[in-house]
Amino acid sequence: MANTKKKNKKNNSTSKSTRNNTTKKETKEEIVKELEEKEVKHKEYVDGEDTTEMTLEDVDEINVEKEDNKIDDIISKEITEHNNHNTNNNRVYVRPDNYKHPLANMFLILVLICCIIYFIINIACKPISSFTGILNIVLITLFSIVFVGIGISTNKKSKNSIVLCGIFLLTFFMVNSLDILNIVKVTSVTRVEDFTGRSLVDVVKWAELNNVELDQEYEYSDMVEDYKIISQSVKAGTKVDGLKNIVVAVSEGPNPSKEVIIPSMVGWDKERVINYVTDNYLSNVDVEFVISEKSEGTVIEQNVTGNVKRNDYIKLTFSIGEEYNDNEIKLIDFTNKSKFEVDLYMKENRLNYNTIYDFSNKIKRDYAFKQSVSAGSMISPNNEEVITITLSKGKKIKVPDLTKMSMTEITNWIITNRLKVEFNDKYDDSVKENDVISANKSKGDIVEQGTVIKVVISKGSLKMPKFKSFSDFRDWADKYGIKYEIKNEFSNSVKSGEVISYSYNTGDVIKNDDTIIVTLSSGEKVVMPKVIGLTKSQAYNKLKSAGINYDFVYSNSKEDKDTVINQSIKSGSEISKNTTVTITLSNGKGTTQERQSSNNSSSNNNSSNNNNNNNSSNNNSNNTTPATPTCVQKTCTVPGSIMNVLNDDPSYNKTVAWINGTLASTCPGLKYRIVASTDSGMSSGSIVSGLKARQTLTTCSTTYTFVIAK
Repeated sequence: MANTKKKNKKNNSTSKSTRNNTTKKETKEEIVKELEEKEVKHKEYVDGEDTTEMTLEDVDEINVEKEDNKIDDIISKEITEHNNHNTNNNRVYVRPDNYKHPLANMFLILVLICCIIYFIINIACKPISSFTGILNIVLITLFSIVFVGIGISTNKKSKNSIVLCGIFLLTFFMVNSLDILNIVKVTSVTRVEDFTGRSLVDVVKWAELNNVELDQEYEYSDMVEDYKIISQSVKAGTKVDGLKNIVVAVSEGPNPSKEVIIPSMVGWDKERVINYVTDNYLSNVDVEFVISEKSEGTVIEQNVTGNVKRNDYIKLTFSIGEEYNDNEIKLIDFTNKSKFEVDLYMKENRLNYNTIYDFSNKIKRDYAFKQSVSAGSMISPNNEEVITITLSKGKKIKVPDLTKMSMTEITNWIITNRLKVEFNDKYDDSVKENDVISANKSKGDIVEQGTVIKVVISKGSLKMPKFKSFSDFRDWADKYGIKYEIKNEFSNSVKSGEVISYSYNTGDVIKNDDTIIVTLSSGEKVVMPKVIGLTKSQAYNKLKSAGINYDFVYSNSKEDKDTVINQSIKSGSEISKNTTVTITLSNGKGTTQERQSSNNSSSNNNSSNNNNNNNSSNNNSNNTTPATPTCVQKTCTVPGSIMNVLNDDPSYNKTVAWINGTLASTCPGLKYRIVASTDSGMSSGSIVSGLKARQTLTTCSTTYTFVIAK
């Protein structure tokens, strides 16, 4: 039995080896067919059928094949599961072509919302200077809307590029919106805008935002609407950095004194004349009606044609027809009729009337809004009852509390009520910067259209700036009404006329009533030597070595020629180096001898008197101060800045301080005195006489007298 098993194992091994070799050579179909035949035989054998044909070797071979098949199935199943696992791990999800990208679309909608907000902020909060500016904003908005629409409707697998562009747009809208609202300040070079044709309110806002001082000048203009900007002193596009002041010319409407060319209106009818007078702003046209054969209601004569001013007197004569009409007429409604139309109607119908002015909140200036006889009333020519026509002088304007309003609010109020405004600024430590210090009209005052409102704006606490020269300091102090006093000191290191020190350091706060002490250098100190009695050359050497300038002049004297007989500065005086002194030299011609000769020619009877006179003459010659020397004139000019002092709330002390400070630096050595006048009738600080801008003064003339109102 054991041998049989060994034999079977051996046979199995042999059979397996044989089968493996055979499968290499057989096709898959042949193997499957063979297995099926063997399986049928095995079944018949087990069931007892055809046992004679099934050998033991066949049975063993069939069992081995089944075991091999099971092993193959297990291996195949494991390989399949392993492959499936790897396939699942490496699988890539592929989006369909029509994927909607919900997150990207939501982001694009956010971009659209920011775009709309940006558009609203630009229109509502930012003054737009031109049509180009409006067009740029509109185009950006339209582009963004189209971009978002295309981005949402596009069904691409990827919208990375669209989202990236959306991020750029969103950043642009957010940054610019925050910049306009002053929440975030974008660092950029600020430039002056073009204000031509824009409202004065826009300029005031811009000046406040950029801390630029704004000056306004009002000019007439037929082309530019009231309170619109005609021109500006600083060119548009100029960098704001370092800009201190800008002046704008503001339109106040047509010039009533402008010269126009008046054509011949003979033959014109009333309507044509009315239109011409209105369109050309003629304000002094008179009419009369006379009997004439000419067409009724037409001009038959006028007093002037050609170049005339708008407010010049112009008289037009109309034809009333061949006879007067004495029938009753139905009075018209004069509401919104101009004064010229009222005059024309009343004179044509020979009605007695007069005109008065009153406030009206609805009817514009110089137009009728009330009549004493109601419209539609029947009235006869040459009526006894005088018809009163009330013309408007504009609306009744009640002044608010300007001290509680900003510059922008005041400007809006001015424009709305057709007033004029002058802004001035002043340092004031008690009023916050940019707040109103004072105004020439108080709360509750009633004013008419065209009234000039003067407003003083605070520049806040005054801090001592840094000045390059005394002239710069003086101009600054005079402009803002800063009190200052001048002291002079000798200095070996600071040139004459330059500032040694100020009583305040740069950056120090100066209170409203404080006075700044300015110490000016008188130059290096030297002592005037005594040169009287010296010769010209000796005096020259002595003055030169002392650093003193000189002028030599000659005078009659009994002293030897070229001997110093007088000096304009007393010896021992402390003076500035390079000061000019006048030295008087003798010309050798003695006046005493001439007098003595003249006396000796008298009669002998008078000899006693002559001797006495000679003695007296000799005494006088010794005691009399030599004649005043001829001075070499030096001139200086009064600065034009004196007008700033007189125009900016002058006072007596302020004007005197200006005169002393200015003349000390520009006209050293000038002789003058200041006299206070209390009965001149002029405001305190005004110059009554003796001094004016650009006046030439000389240092060798007699003492000037400056009369100042006090």
